Amino acid sequence: MASRARTGLWAATVAAGVAAVALLASPAWAGPAGAPGNNGTVKIHDGAGEPSPEPQNEPHVCTFHVHALHFDSGQVLTFTVQSWEPTGDRSVVLSGSITADASGEGRAPVTGAYALPDGHYRLTVDTGNGTTTQDKHKMFWVQCAPETTPPTPPGSPPPSCPSTGCPTSPSCPPTGCPTSPSCPPSTPCTTPPSTPSSPPTPTSGAPSSPGAPTTTPAAGGIPPTPPGTPPAAGGLALTGSSTATIAGLGLALLLAGLALLRIPATRRRLLGD
Repeated sequence: MASRARTGLWAATVAAGVAAVALLASPAWAGPAGAPGNNGTVKIHDGAGEPSPEPQNEPHVCTFHVHALHFDSGQVLTFTVQSWEPTGDRSVVLSGSITADASGEGRAPVTGAYALPDGHYRLTVDTGNGTTTQDKHKMFWVQCAPETTPPTPPGSPPPSCPSTGCPTSPSCPPTGCPTSPSCPPSTPCTTPPSTPSSPPTPTSGAPSSPGAPTTTPAAGGIPPTPPGTPPAAGGLALTGSSTATIAGLGLALLLAGLALLRIPATRRRLLGD
């Protein structure tokens, strides 16, 4: 009798197990067909390409795209990007959507990448299940490296000057060369004419008038004849006295001599000699 009791208990236990399995497998206990799940994840990827391995997150970027992985086929995700402290004020600066493909993967933008000003940002992805607590979030920084100009090797020409004689020409300084009238970009630079020296300063006498040529006295105190002056008669250089003065002096001497010759004759006529 005890053996029959044990056999009945074992049969009842097996029947209960089979009934439980059948109940769990029935449609009444299954979830809604095709309901979107929350098993996916989103990542921030730098630039337009994908990292290796692909599921990794890149929180420091210059340009970026949003990548969704492991979602249900055809699941639609919507997202927003907010500027975040300490550089932002939580305003929405970007929004979009992603539709997962047959493998549950998608990205936005589909090609290329987004660009935002340098700063701190927060990504929020709504998975479409109506529960905000199951939204996906990512924090990331946008920071593009500043452009740097490589140093110029010693002895190389300035990069702003044309290559046709500019770097060594005095008329083409290293700065402003392409816009300088003396150095147009399409023609070689030329060396400007040398600056004429200043005229000599007179050493004695009255100061010369503006515009008058300055001459240096020759040996003996006689100034040289200015260019273009006709030579004196006989080829003799003029002394300090003029011709009129010499002629007047000679005439005076002649008259004085005649007067002296007439004095004795006059005396004889007056005295009766």
